[in-house]
Amino acid sequence: MPIGTLLAFALMFAHAFASAQTADAPTSLSLDDARAQRVRGKAMKDEAQKTYEAERVACQSKAIAISCMSSAKEKRIEAVRRGETMEREGHKAEREIHRLEVEVKAAKRAIEAPAQEARQQADVERYREKEEKRAAERERSRVEESAKLEQRRSKLATERAAQQKKLAERRQEDAKLAEKAPENARKRAEREQQHADRVKKIDERARSYAEVLKRREAEEAAKQAAAAGASAR
Repeated sequence: MPIGTLLAFALMFAHAFASAQTADAPTSLSLDDARAQRVRGKAMKDEAQKTYEAERVACQSKAIAISCMSSAKEKRIEAVRRGETMEREGHKAEREIHRLEVEVKAAKRAIEAPAQEARQQADVERYREKEEKRAAERERSRVEESAKLEQRRSKLATERAAQQKKLAERRQEDAKLAEKAPENARKRAEREQQHADRVKKIDERARSYAEVLKRREAEEAAKQAAAAGASAR
């Protein structure tokens, strides 16, 4: 996140973390500037030490070596002091910037917490509603399946009762037929005998009629023969 944005958040939400602020004024350096300043301070100290070593060697060849050495030491001390100050301020600026980042993130989380909590609560409510709908749908399906099963059971029971009734009726009919079987056999035998008697009578009448016809034919032939003999005389 850009340092300008971080500082803007820090100023905007300063009341949320005022108790955590130090007495020092916030740095105006960016994080990159603070790091660069710290590096420059360390480089300044290193350069001061190198310069001092070079000047110390040079002072040994001079007539007034003590004064030269004192001047070189003072310049080294001053350069090191400035380098340490610059390095320390860079460190301080980095720490301040990191602290501001942490506090801004905390303030941002604190501000976003109600909305996040509301979203989570809304998600929970939606999930609960979905689960309740699913439970209601499962219960409705269970009731429908139970009703269908009961209907099938009732239908099967009705069909079974009807089949049992038909079977009982058939058994009763079979029993009645079994009871009437001897009588029916006797009546059938009587009917067959009566039929046979009728057939016999018909046959007898047919033979009698044939004999009558035969007699009549013979008598007619005799008459014709007699008539023919009479006319011949």
